[in-house]
Amino acid sequence: MSKSRNNIPRAAIHVGAPAKSFSAAEGYEPERRGWDENTYQLKNQDTNNHYDFSRKHLNFEINGKGEIVPLGSNPVPLHERLQKRLDALGFKPYMDKNNPLGISDNSPNCTVGIIVSGDHDVLTRLAFGDQDVDFTLQKSNADVVLKQGIKDWALDTYHWACDRWGAENIIGFDVHLDETTPHIQIQTIPVAKTKSRGRASAKYVHKDDKSKVLSHKEWKKLPEEIRSNFVRTEDERREKECVSYARVWGEDKYAVGRTY
Repeated sequence: MSKSRNNIPRAAIHVGAPAKSFSAAEGYEPERRGWDENTYQLKNQDTNNHYDFSRKHLNFEINGKGEIVPLGSNPVPLHERLQKRLDALGFKPYMDKNNPLGISDNSPNCTVGIIVSGDHDVLTRLAFGDQDVDFTLQKSNADVVLKQGIKDWALDTYHWACDRWGAENIIGFDVHLDETTPHIQIQTIPVAKTKSRGRASAKYVHKDDKSKVLSHKEWKKLPEEIRSNFVRTEDERREKECVSYARVWGEDKYAVGRTY
Protein backbone atom coordinates (compact mmCIF):
# COMPACT_ATOMS: atom_id res chain seq x y z
CA MET A 1 0.00 0.00 0.00
CA SER A 2 1.18 3.48 -0.74
CA LYS A 3 2.67 5.36 2.20
CA SER A 4 0.81 8.55 1.24
CA ARG A 5 -2.71 7.17 1.45
CA ASN A 6 -4.02 10.25 3.25
CA ASN A 7 -2.68 12.70 0.68
CA ILE A 8 -5.04 14.29 -1.81
CA PRO A 9 -3.80 12.98 -5.17
CA ARG A 10 -2.16 15.37 -7.58
CA ALA A 11 -4.49 15.05 -10.51
CA ALA A 12 -7.13 16.71 -12.61
CA ILE A 13 -10.57 15.77 -11.32
CA HIS A 14 -13.56 16.11 -13.64
CA VAL A 15 -17.00 15.72 -12.10
CA GLY A 16 -19.49 14.61 -14.71
CA ALA A 17 -23.12 15.64 -14.92
CA PRO A 18 -25.32 14.01 -12.26
CA ALA A 19 -27.72 11.34 -13.45
CA LYS A 20 -31.21 10.25 -12.44
CA SER A 21 -30.62 6.67 -13.56
CA PHE A 22 -27.85 4.38 -14.74
CA SER A 23 -28.44 1.68 -17.34
CA ALA A 24 -26.69 -1.64 -17.87
CA ALA A 25 -25.19 -0.36 -21.13
CA GLU A 26 -23.68 2.65 -19.34
CA GLY A 27 -22.00 0.32 -16.87
CA TYR A 28 -20.41 -1.91 -19.51
CA GLU A 29 -18.02 0.80 -20.78
CA PRO A 30 -16.11 1.57 -17.54
CA GLU A 31 -15.82 -2.13 -16.70
CA ARG A 32 -15.11 -3.14 -20.34
CA ARG A 33 -17.67 -5.86 -19.67
CA GLY A 34 -18.06 -8.08 -22.71
CA TRP A 35 -15.58 -6.06 -24.77
CA ASP A 36 -13.62 -8.10 -27.32
CA GLU A 37 -11.28 -7.00 -30.10
CA ASN A 38 -14.22 -6.31 -32.39
CA THR A 39 -15.76 -4.01 -29.77
CA TYR A 40 -12.53 -2.02 -29.62
CA GLN A 41 -12.49 -1.66 -33.40
CA LEU A 42 -16.09 -0.46 -33.45
CA LYS A 43 -15.39 2.07 -30.70
CA ASN A 44 -12.41 3.43 -32.63
CA GLN A 45 -14.57 4.25 -35.63
CA ASP A 46 -15.18 7.43 -33.67
CA THR A 47 -11.98 9.36 -34.36
CA ASN A 48 -12.08 10.81 -30.84
CA ASN A 49 -11.52 7.34 -29.38
CA HIS A 50 -8.16 5.62 -29.04
CA TYR A 51 -8.93 2.31 -27.33
CA ASP A 52 -6.03 -0.17 -27.48
CA PHE A 53 -7.14 -3.81 -27.26
CA SER A 54 -3.53 -4.95 -26.76
CA ARG A 55 -3.43 -3.00 -23.46
CA LYS A 56 -6.77 -4.26 -22.17
CA HIS A 57 -4.98 -6.74 -19.89
CA LEU A 58 -3.45 -3.83 -17.95
CA ASN A 59 -6.79 -2.39 -16.80
CA PHE A 60 -7.70 -2.93 -13.16
CA GLU A 61 -10.20 -1.92 -10.52
CA ILE A 62 -10.13 -1.48 -6.76
CA ASN A 63 -12.85 -3.45 -5.01
CA GLY A 64 -14.73 -2.68 -1.81
CA LYS A 65 -11.96 -4.26 0.27
CA GLY A 66 -9.39 -1.88 -1.16
CA GLU A 67 -7.77 -4.62 -3.25
CA ILE A 68 -6.41 -4.23 -6.77
CA VAL A 69 -8.01 -6.81 -9.07
CA PRO A 70 -8.37 -7.15 -12.86
CA LEU A 71 -11.03 -4.90 -14.36
CA GLY A 72 -14.43 -6.59 -14.50
CA SER A 73 -13.64 -9.07 -11.71
CA ASN A 74 -16.83 -8.30 -9.82
CA PRO A 75 -19.51 -10.75 -11.02
CA VAL A 76 -22.23 -8.20 -10.18
CA PRO A 77 -22.48 -5.55 -12.93
CA LEU A 78 -22.07 -1.89 -12.04
CA HIS A 79 -25.73 -0.95 -12.57
CA GLU A 80 -26.88 -3.75 -10.24
CA ARG A 81 -24.45 -2.69 -7.50
CA LEU A 82 -25.71 0.86 -7.85
CA GLN A 83 -29.33 -0.23 -7.49
CA LYS A 84 -28.54 -2.41 -4.47
CA ARG A 85 -27.00 0.55 -2.63
CA LEU A 86 -29.91 2.83 -3.59
CA ASP A 87 -32.35 0.23 -2.25
CA ALA A 88 -30.40 0.05 1.02
CA LEU A 89 -30.71 3.84 1.32
CA GLY A 90 -34.45 3.66 0.68
CA PHE A 91 -34.16 5.78 -2.45
CA LYS A 92 -37.12 5.69 -4.83
CA PRO A 93 -37.09 7.80 -8.02
CA TYR A 94 -40.13 9.71 -9.19
CA MET A 95 -41.77 7.65 -11.91
CA ASP A 96 -43.39 8.87 -15.12
CA LYS A 97 -45.12 6.37 -17.39
CA ASN A 98 -44.86 8.80 -20.31
CA ASN A 99 -41.07 8.99 -20.08
CA PRO A 100 -39.21 6.36 -22.19
CA LEU A 101 -36.98 5.56 -19.20
CA GLY A 102 -39.94 5.48 -16.84
CA ILE A 103 -38.34 8.10 -14.58
CA SER A 104 -39.70 11.61 -14.21
CA ASP A 105 -37.60 14.56 -15.37
CA ASN A 106 -37.85 16.10 -11.90
CA SER A 107 -36.64 12.96 -10.13
CA PRO A 108 -33.61 13.59 -7.86
CA ASN A 109 -30.12 12.89 -9.17
CA CYS A 110 -28.83 9.67 -7.65
CA THR A 111 -25.36 9.09 -9.09
CA VAL A 112 -22.32 11.05 -10.23
CA GLY A 113 -19.44 9.89 -12.42
CA ILE A 114 -15.96 11.29 -11.77
CA ILE A 115 -12.84 11.10 -13.95
CA VAL A 116 -9.42 11.46 -12.31
CA SER A 117 -6.52 12.00 -14.69
CA GLY A 118 -3.59 14.36 -15.15
CA ASP A 119 -0.48 15.07 -17.19
CA HIS A 120 -0.01 12.49 -19.95
CA ASP A 121 3.76 12.17 -19.54
CA VAL A 122 3.62 11.86 -15.76
CA LEU A 123 0.88 9.23 -15.74
CA THR A 124 2.31 7.15 -18.57
CA ARG A 125 5.66 7.13 -16.76
CA LEU A 126 3.92 5.95 -13.58
CA ALA A 127 2.10 3.24 -15.53
CA PHE A 128 4.72 2.03 -18.00
CA GLY A 129 8.09 3.36 -16.85
CA ASP A 130 10.56 3.54 -19.74
CA GLN A 131 8.91 0.79 -21.80
CA ASP A 132 8.30 1.50 -25.47
CA VAL A 133 4.52 1.96 -25.69
CA ASP A 134 2.85 2.69 -29.02
CA PHE A 135 -0.12 5.06 -28.70
CA THR A 136 -0.88 5.19 -32.43
CA LEU A 137 -2.65 1.78 -32.46
CA GLN A 138 -0.23 0.67 -35.18
CA LYS A 139 1.74 -1.78 -33.03
CA SER A 140 0.79 -4.29 -30.36
CA ASN A 141 1.48 -3.47 -26.71
CA ALA A 142 0.73 -6.99 -25.50
CA ASP A 143 4.18 -7.30 -23.87
CA VAL A 144 3.86 -4.10 -21.84
CA VAL A 145 3.72 -4.68 -18.08
CA LEU A 146 2.24 -2.42 -15.43
CA LYS A 147 4.46 -0.58 -12.96
CA GLN A 148 3.83 -0.18 -9.23
CA GLY A 149 3.69 3.62 -9.46
CA ILE A 150 0.26 3.70 -11.11
CA LYS A 151 -1.08 1.23 -8.55
CA ASP A 152 0.12 3.43 -5.69
CA TRP A 153 -1.46 6.49 -7.31
CA ALA A 154 -4.74 4.62 -7.76
CA LEU A 155 -4.74 3.43 -4.13
CA ASP A 156 -4.05 6.97 -2.89
CA THR A 157 -6.96 8.20 -4.98
CA TYR A 158 -9.23 5.39 -3.77
CA HIS A 159 -8.60 6.15 -0.09
CA TRP A 160 -9.07 9.87 -0.73
CA ALA A 161 -12.41 9.17 -2.45
CA CYS A 162 -13.53 6.89 0.39
CA ASP A 163 -12.68 9.55 2.96
CA ARG A 164 -14.62 12.13 0.97
CA TRP A 165 -17.74 10.19 -0.09
CA GLY A 166 -17.72 6.97 1.96
CA ALA A 167 -16.43 3.58 0.78
CA GLU A 168 -19.95 2.17 0.61
CA ASN A 169 -20.91 4.96 -1.81
CA ILE A 170 -18.04 4.24 -4.21
CA ILE A 171 -19.88 1.87 -6.51
CA GLY A 172 -17.18 1.55 -9.14
CA PHE A 173 -13.48 2.43 -9.14
CA ASP A 174 -11.99 1.51 -12.52
CA VAL A 175 -8.48 2.29 -13.78
CA HIS A 176 -8.11 2.44 -17.56
CA LEU A 177 -4.71 1.85 -19.12
CA ASP A 178 -5.99 1.11 -22.64
CA GLU A 179 -6.58 4.70 -23.74
CA THR A 180 -4.26 7.59 -24.56
CA THR A 181 -3.73 8.73 -20.95
CA PRO A 182 -4.16 6.54 -17.86
CA HIS A 183 -7.15 7.64 -15.80
CA ILE A 184 -9.59 6.54 -13.13
CA GLN A 185 -13.35 6.38 -13.54
CA ILE A 186 -15.31 6.54 -10.28
CA GLN A 187 -19.06 6.00 -9.98
CA THR A 188 -20.51 7.42 -6.78
CA ILE A 189 -23.81 7.93 -5.01
CA PRO A 190 -24.13 11.35 -3.31
CA VAL A 191 -25.07 10.49 0.28
CA ALA A 192 -25.49 12.97 3.12
CA LYS A 193 -26.48 12.61 6.76
CA THR A 194 -29.53 14.44 8.02
CA LYS A 195 -31.85 14.37 11.02
CA SER A 196 -34.96 12.21 10.80
CA ARG A 197 -38.11 14.17 10.09
CA GLY A 198 -40.80 14.72 12.68
CA ARG A 199 -40.84 15.96 16.25
CA ALA A 200 -38.45 14.63 18.86
CA SER A 201 -40.20 12.33 21.33
CA ALA A 202 -40.64 13.65 24.88
CA LYS A 203 -40.14 11.55 28.01
CA TYR A 204 -40.52 12.31 31.71
CA VAL A 205 -37.92 11.06 34.18
CA HIS A 206 -38.49 10.96 37.94
CA LYS A 207 -36.22 13.38 39.79
CA ASP A 208 -35.23 10.89 42.49
CA ASP A 209 -35.56 7.59 40.61
CA LYS A 210 -34.08 7.71 37.11
CA SER A 211 -35.46 4.25 36.35
CA LYS A 212 -38.98 5.68 36.32
CA VAL A 213 -39.54 6.98 32.80
CA LEU A 214 -42.96 7.93 31.44
CA SER A 215 -44.24 8.86 28.02
CA HIS A 216 -46.04 12.17 27.59
CA LYS A 217 -49.38 10.35 27.55
CA GLU A 218 -48.60 8.51 30.80
CA TRP A 219 -47.35 11.70 32.46
CA LYS A 220 -50.57 13.57 31.55
CA LYS A 221 -52.64 10.97 33.41
CA LEU A 222 -50.85 11.69 36.69
CA PRO A 223 -52.35 14.02 39.30
CA GLU A 224 -51.01 17.58 39.15
CA GLU A 225 -49.11 17.25 42.43
CA ILE A 226 -47.20 14.18 41.20
CA ARG A 227 -46.32 15.54 37.76
CA SER A 228 -43.90 18.01 39.32
CA ASN A 229 -41.76 15.07 40.46
CA PHE A 230 -40.85 14.37 36.84
CA VAL A 231 -38.49 16.23 34.52
CA ARG A 232 -39.21 16.49 30.81
CA THR A 233 -36.48 15.30 28.43
CA GLU A 234 -36.41 14.98 24.65
CA ASP A 235 -34.67 12.36 22.58
CA GLU A 236 -32.65 13.81 19.77
CA ARG A 237 -33.91 12.96 16.33
CA ARG A 238 -31.85 10.18 14.87
CA GLU A 239 -29.38 10.89 12.11
CA LYS A 240 -29.94 9.00 8.88
CA GLU A 241 -28.31 8.69 5.48
CA CYS A 242 -30.10 10.01 2.44
CA VAL A 243 -29.40 10.46 -1.26
CA SER A 244 -28.88 14.18 -1.82
CA TYR A 245 -26.88 15.61 -4.69
CA ALA A 246 -27.46 19.12 -3.35
CA ARG A 247 -26.04 18.44 0.11
CA VAL A 248 -22.95 16.67 -1.22
CA TRP A 249 -22.10 18.90 -4.16
CA GLY A 250 -23.77 22.14 -3.04
CA GLU A 251 -26.45 24.10 -4.83
CA ASP A 252 -28.73 26.96 -3.89
CA LYS A 253 -30.43 27.31 -0.52
CA TYR A 254 -33.68 25.79 -1.75
CA ALA A 255 -31.98 22.76 -3.29
CA VAL A 256 -29.95 22.02 -0.16
CA GLY A 257 -33.18 21.56 1.75
CA ARG A 258 -34.34 18.82 -0.60
CA THR A 259 -33.26 15.36 0.52
CA TYR A 260 -34.67 12.04 -0.57
